[in-house]
Amino acid sequence: MDTGSIKGISDTKFHIILGIYVGAWGILPGLTPKLIPLDLSDFGLGMLAFSFGAFMHAITFPCTDVVAEVWGAARARLMVYLGVSVFLIATAFYMIGTRLPGAPDWPLNEAYDSIFSTADRMILASLSATCVAQLMDIFVFEKIKQMTGQKWLWLRNNLSTAFSQLLDTTIFYTIAFYGVLPNEVLPLLVVGTYLVKILLTAIDTPVVYLLVRWVTGRWTAPGDIVTKA
Repeated sequence: MDTGSIKGISDTKFHIILGIYVGAWGILPGLTPKLIPLDLSDFGLGMLAFSFGAFMHAITFPCTDVVAEVWGAARARLMVYLGVSVFLIATAFYMIGTRLPGAPDWPLNEAYDSIFSTADRMILASLSATCVAQLMDIFVFEKIKQMTGQKWLWLRNNLSTAFSQLLDTTIFYTIAFYGVLPNEVLPLLVVGTYLVKILLTAIDTPVVYLLVRWVTGRWTAPGDIVTKA
Protein backbone atom coordinates (compact mmCIF):
# COMPACT_ATOMS: atom_id res chain seq x y z
CA MET A 1 0.00 0.00 0.00
CA ASP A 2 1.53 3.37 -0.98
CA THR A 3 1.97 6.41 1.27
CA GLY A 4 -0.93 8.26 -0.31
CA SER A 5 -3.31 5.38 0.43
CA ILE A 6 -2.17 5.21 4.06
CA LYS A 7 -2.62 8.96 4.41
CA GLY A 8 -6.10 8.73 2.94
CA ILE A 9 -7.12 6.01 5.37
CA SER A 10 -5.70 7.95 8.32
CA ASP A 11 -7.55 11.12 7.29
CA THR A 12 -10.81 9.22 6.94
CA LYS A 13 -10.41 7.66 10.36
CA PHE A 14 -9.52 11.03 11.88
CA HIS A 15 -12.74 12.48 10.47
CA ILE A 16 -14.71 9.60 11.98
CA ILE A 17 -13.17 10.27 15.41
CA LEU A 18 -13.71 14.01 14.94
CA GLY A 19 -17.38 13.41 14.06
CA ILE A 20 -17.92 11.35 17.23
CA TYR A 21 -16.09 13.96 19.29
CA VAL A 22 -17.93 17.08 18.08
CA GLY A 23 -21.20 15.13 18.13
CA ALA A 24 -20.64 14.42 21.81
CA TRP A 25 -20.04 18.11 22.44
CA GLY A 26 -23.26 18.95 20.60
CA ILE A 27 -25.28 16.52 22.74
CA LEU A 28 -23.64 17.60 26.01
CA PRO A 29 -25.74 20.75 26.71
CA GLY A 30 -28.90 18.66 26.63
CA LEU A 31 -27.52 16.11 29.11
CA THR A 32 -25.80 18.41 31.60
CA PRO A 33 -28.93 19.59 33.52
CA LYS A 34 -29.90 15.99 34.36
CA LEU A 35 -28.54 14.94 37.77
CA ILE A 36 -28.36 11.26 38.69
CA PRO A 37 -28.29 10.00 42.31
CA LEU A 38 -25.12 8.32 43.49
CA ASP A 39 -25.33 6.34 46.72
CA LEU A 40 -21.94 6.28 48.42
CA SER A 41 -23.25 5.56 51.91
CA ASP A 42 -20.94 2.54 52.15
CA PHE A 43 -17.99 4.93 51.85
CA GLY A 44 -19.38 7.37 54.40
CA LEU A 45 -20.26 9.96 51.76
CA GLY A 46 -24.03 9.53 51.78
CA MET A 47 -26.31 10.12 48.81
CA LEU A 48 -24.60 12.28 46.20
CA ALA A 49 -25.40 13.22 42.63
CA PHE A 50 -23.56 13.71 39.36
CA SER A 51 -24.42 15.17 35.99
CA PHE A 52 -25.57 12.73 33.32
CA GLY A 53 -23.21 14.62 31.02
CA ALA A 54 -20.31 12.82 32.76
CA PHE A 55 -20.99 9.81 30.54
CA MET A 56 -20.67 11.95 27.42
CA HIS A 57 -17.43 13.40 28.80
CA ALA A 58 -16.16 9.84 28.98
CA ILE A 59 -16.52 9.56 25.20
CA THR A 60 -14.52 12.71 24.47
CA PHE A 61 -11.34 11.96 26.43
CA PRO A 62 -10.25 8.82 24.53
CA CYS A 63 -10.86 10.75 21.30
CA THR A 64 -8.38 13.49 22.23
CA ASP A 65 -5.84 10.97 23.55
CA VAL A 66 -5.97 8.93 20.34
CA VAL A 67 -5.60 12.01 18.15
CA ALA A 68 -2.74 13.32 20.31
CA GLU A 69 -1.04 9.91 20.10
CA VAL A 70 -1.39 9.48 16.33
CA TRP A 71 -1.55 12.99 14.83
CA GLY A 72 -0.03 15.10 17.60
CA ALA A 73 -1.10 17.66 20.18
CA ALA A 74 -1.77 20.51 17.74
CA ARG A 75 -4.49 18.56 15.91
CA ALA A 76 -5.95 17.38 19.23
CA ARG A 77 -6.21 21.00 20.42
CA LEU A 78 -7.86 21.99 17.13
CA MET A 79 -10.41 19.25 17.75
CA VAL A 80 -11.16 20.72 21.19
CA TYR A 81 -11.74 24.18 19.67
CA LEU A 82 -14.14 22.67 17.13
CA GLY A 83 -15.96 20.82 19.91
CA VAL A 84 -16.31 24.03 21.94
CA SER A 85 -17.74 25.79 18.88
CA VAL A 86 -20.37 23.09 18.40
CA PHE A 87 -21.19 23.23 22.13
CA LEU A 88 -21.74 27.00 21.94
CA ILE A 89 -23.96 26.68 18.88
CA ALA A 90 -26.05 23.95 20.52
CA THR A 91 -26.35 25.96 23.74
CA ALA A 92 -27.42 29.06 21.80
CA PHE A 93 -30.24 27.11 20.16
CA TYR A 94 -31.39 25.75 23.53
CA MET A 95 -31.47 29.27 24.96
CA ILE A 96 -33.26 30.70 21.90
CA GLY A 97 -35.81 27.90 22.19
CA THR A 98 -36.72 28.95 25.74
CA ARG A 99 -37.41 32.51 24.54
CA LEU A 100 -39.61 31.61 21.59
CA PRO A 101 -43.37 31.24 22.10
CA GLY A 102 -44.55 27.65 22.37
CA ALA A 103 -47.43 26.05 20.51
CA PRO A 104 -50.55 26.59 22.64
CA ASP A 105 -51.62 22.94 22.60
CA TRP A 106 -48.22 21.45 23.43
CA PRO A 107 -48.19 20.50 27.15
CA LEU A 108 -44.39 20.25 27.52
CA ASN A 109 -43.54 23.88 26.74
CA GLU A 110 -43.23 24.82 30.40
CA ALA A 111 -41.11 21.78 31.19
CA TYR A 112 -38.68 22.64 28.39
CA ASP A 113 -38.46 26.27 29.47
CA SER A 114 -38.01 25.41 33.15
CA ILE A 115 -35.11 23.06 32.36
CA PHE A 116 -33.14 25.12 29.89
CA SER A 117 -33.92 28.69 30.99
CA THR A 118 -32.40 27.92 34.40
CA ALA A 119 -29.58 25.75 33.10
CA ASP A 120 -27.38 28.64 31.89
CA ARG A 121 -25.03 28.44 34.87
CA MET A 122 -24.75 24.67 34.71
CA ILE A 123 -24.08 24.68 30.98
CA LEU A 124 -21.48 27.45 31.41
CA ALA A 125 -19.86 25.33 34.11
CA SER A 126 -19.80 22.31 31.82
CA LEU A 127 -18.29 24.32 28.96
CA SER A 128 -15.58 25.88 31.13
CA ALA A 129 -14.69 22.65 32.91
CA THR A 130 -14.59 20.48 29.82
CA CYS A 131 -12.62 22.95 27.70
CA VAL A 132 -9.94 23.55 30.36
CA ALA A 133 -9.75 19.85 31.25
CA GLN A 134 -9.45 18.70 27.63
CA LEU A 135 -6.62 21.14 26.92
CA MET A 136 -4.87 20.10 30.12
CA ASP A 137 -5.33 16.44 29.17
CA ILE A 138 -3.57 17.06 25.86
CA PHE A 139 -0.79 19.07 27.54
CA VAL A 140 -0.05 16.37 30.14
CA PHE A 141 -0.33 13.61 27.53
CA GLU A 142 2.18 15.41 25.29
CA LYS A 143 4.66 16.04 28.13
CA ILE A 144 4.61 12.41 29.24
CA LYS A 145 5.06 11.23 25.65
CA GLN A 146 8.09 13.49 25.25
CA MET A 147 9.63 11.72 28.26
CA THR A 148 8.62 8.14 27.42
CA GLY A 149 8.60 8.11 23.63
CA GLN A 150 6.21 5.57 22.13
CA LYS A 151 6.37 3.35 25.21
CA TRP A 152 3.74 3.27 27.94
CA LEU A 153 0.67 4.62 26.18
CA TRP A 154 -1.35 3.32 29.14
CA LEU A 155 0.64 5.59 31.49
CA ARG A 156 0.10 8.84 29.57
CA ASN A 157 -3.50 7.94 28.90
CA ASN A 158 -4.31 7.24 32.55
CA LEU A 159 -2.30 10.04 34.16
CA SER A 160 -3.48 12.73 31.75
CA THR A 161 -7.12 11.65 31.99
CA ALA A 162 -7.10 11.20 35.78
CA PHE A 163 -5.59 14.63 36.38
CA SER A 164 -7.75 16.43 33.83
CA GLN A 165 -10.93 14.74 35.09
CA LEU A 166 -10.20 15.99 38.61
CA LEU A 167 -9.78 19.47 37.17
CA ASP A 168 -12.97 19.07 35.13
CA THR A 169 -15.03 17.93 38.12
CA THR A 170 -13.73 20.63 40.47
CA ILE A 171 -14.34 23.47 37.99
CA PHE A 172 -17.79 22.20 37.05
CA TYR A 173 -19.19 21.91 40.56
CA THR A 174 -17.57 25.15 41.73
CA ILE A 175 -19.15 27.20 38.94
CA ALA A 176 -22.47 25.33 38.85
CA PHE A 177 -23.21 25.00 42.57
CA TYR A 178 -21.08 27.44 44.59
CA GLY A 179 -23.50 29.54 46.63
CA VAL A 180 -26.35 27.21 45.70
CA LEU A 181 -25.37 24.23 47.86
CA PRO A 182 -23.71 24.34 51.30
CA ASN A 183 -19.92 24.64 51.04
CA GLU A 184 -19.41 21.41 52.95
CA VAL A 185 -21.47 19.50 50.37
CA LEU A 186 -19.47 20.62 47.31
CA PRO A 187 -16.35 18.55 48.08
CA LEU A 188 -18.56 15.48 48.47
CA LEU A 189 -20.09 16.08 45.05
CA VAL A 190 -16.61 16.46 43.55
CA VAL A 191 -15.41 13.25 45.20
CA GLY A 192 -18.50 11.26 44.17
CA THR A 193 -18.38 12.37 40.55
CA TYR A 194 -14.61 11.91 40.36
CA LEU A 195 -14.93 8.32 41.56
CA VAL A 196 -17.36 7.63 38.73
CA LYS A 197 -14.99 9.22 36.23
CA ILE A 198 -11.99 7.29 37.51
CA LEU A 199 -13.94 4.07 36.94
CA LEU A 200 -14.71 5.21 33.41
CA THR A 201 -11.02 6.07 32.93
CA ALA A 202 -10.06 2.46 33.63
CA ILE A 203 -12.48 1.37 30.91
CA ASP A 204 -11.11 4.10 28.65
CA THR A 205 -7.57 2.66 28.42
CA PRO A 206 -8.32 -0.44 26.28
CA VAL A 207 -10.53 1.74 24.08
CA VAL A 208 -7.59 4.06 23.39
CA TYR A 209 -5.33 1.11 22.54
CA LEU A 210 -7.92 -0.39 20.21
CA LEU A 211 -8.54 2.91 18.44
CA VAL A 212 -4.80 3.53 17.93
CA ARG A 213 -4.51 -0.02 16.58
CA TRP A 214 -7.50 0.58 14.30
CA VAL A 215 -6.00 3.78 12.90
CA THR A 216 -2.34 2.76 12.56
CA GLY A 217 -2.21 -1.03 12.70
CA ARG A 218 0.07 -0.72 15.75
CA TRP A 219 -0.51 -0.27 19.47
CA THR A 220 1.31 3.08 19.66
CA ALA A 221 2.27 5.82 17.20
CA PRO A 222 5.12 8.34 16.87
CA GLY A 223 2.83 11.39 16.68
CA ASP A 224 4.76 14.54 17.56
CA ILE A 225 7.98 12.58 18.04
CA VAL A 226 8.45 12.50 14.24
CA THR A 227 7.89 16.24 13.97
CA LYS A 228 10.36 17.03 16.73
CA ALA A 229 13.05 14.59 15.62
